[in-house]
Amino acid sequence: MNPAWNIALKEVYTSVKSRRFVIIIGFYLLIFALAVYSIKDYLIRMGVPQVESNNLFLWGVTGEAYMTPLAMLFMINMSIITVIGAILGAALGGDAINREIETGTAKVLLGHPVYRDEVINGKFLGMGILIAVTNLVVYIAIIAVMMILGIPIDGDSVLRGFLVMLVTILYTLVFLSIGLMFSTFFKKPEASTFVASGLAIFLTVFYGIIVGVIAPKLAGPEPPWGTSAHRMWQETVNTWMARLHFLNPAHHYVQLVQHIFGGDKFFNYYVSLRDSFTYGFNNLAMLFVMLLLPFAFAYVRFLTSDLR
Repeated sequence: MNPAWNIALKEVYTSVKSRRFVIIIGFYLLIFALAVYSIKDYLIRMGVPQVESNNLFLWGVTGEAYMTPLAMLFMINMSIITVIGAILGAALGGDAINREIETGTAKVLLGHPVYRDEVINGKFLGMGILIAVTNLVVYIAIIAVMMILGIPIDGDSVLRGFLVMLVTILYTLVFLSIGLMFSTFFKKPEASTFVASGLAIFLTVFYGIIVGVIAPKLAGPEPPWGTSAHRMWQETVNTWMARLHFLNPAHHYVQLVQHIFGGDKFFNYYVSLRDSFTYGFNNLAMLFVMLLLPFAFAYVRFLTSDLR
């Protein structure tokens, strides 16, 4: 078996037995159980689902979604899912490399016929499997709880919810990659974990607020309200906001979720999945770029660093 796979499986085996994994799974399940329970009465009583407008201004996302019970569960709890996914990835990656160096296990591992690239690839792969398993277990639990509580659920929504969880896995891997990068730049695991988690919180909570403050400044002085000049100024503000949000992985993640649950008011149903991913192709591509770029920095840094 490839050494990278051996390291990945060891990482999964060690993590699954750890207290941290139990806490993560328990916290995830608790958050979603509370989310389902808090709105279960409304979901049970709701009539025919309708296409409704969504304004997720914190991440610069607007659109229309077909609000089935499952779609509504995701949309109402979008802020929680976005923040938790980012912190989970950042926390797992923040001490992945430097803790191995600090404890001396990296030198022991590299004393065997294993190359450095196989070590970092194996670490990332193992934690990626852990993230995927966590999200899929949570999604299965969500569906089970909804069925137990008698909340109506349909096959199309289950499929789209599954696609949302796949996008959530990709989004969490972006912050895993960022955490891994910081883990190769900082000697102390505590420092890299703190910085990676802090960046995750900043991008998911505070970045959108700052964009709302900076964009009008970049657009220049505000003309009198109701004039054509003010309309042009507002368009400039919107352009700057779109540019600034484009740098944030949380924006692309939330936009993809919006596209997947997107609704067509004329048919009062979901837009086709082909259209959803056509609209969200750029967002999906940006998430892959944001995943690969920090990992590339971490890869080069680890291959050229002194492990003493």
